[in-house]
Amino acid sequence: MSSLKKPLTYLSMVAFFTGALAVAPAQAGSKHKHHHHGHHHILKKLDLSEEQKAQIKEIKMNAKTEKKALYKSIKEYKSALKELVKSDNYSEQAVRSLHAQYQSVFADKAVLKANMYNQIEQVLTDEQKAKRAQIKEKMKKHWAEKKKRMKERQSDSE
Repeated sequence: MSSLKKPLTYLSMVAFFTGALAVAPAQAGSKHKHHHHGHHHILKKLDLSEEQKAQIKEIKMNAKTEKKALYKSIKEYKSALKELVKSDNYSEQAVRSLHAQYQSVFADKAVLKANMYNQIEQVLTDEQKAKRAQIKEKMKKHWAEKKKRMKERQSDSE
């Protein structure tokens, strides 16, 4: 790498992370809601009984309560990362170290989500699970086609 490319690469990375951190909270909320809405939309198509609806609602409420406890730590991580990026002490090693400090929080969040989906899975009948798999496959094909069309439009405009 030339002597000019290396500093420009680092500046580009810092600019990227700074921009990502500024946009991330809004996008994270948006993606989460969209993902949740998609999951909710699929569940609506499964003809759940009133008992199943009540069980799933309770599962989601419990997960939401537990997730709130993790958000404080995640917010601290994002704040620390943002400060690190702006800091004169920035280094890749410092980012890795910070990330490692919060690794258990990230793991807890993943486990919480997996537990919630597993509990919901236990509420569904075999027929509902099969129907959900069909819906997901249909959605997957739809998004793959949409992505393909977007790529085609991009290549046409270049």
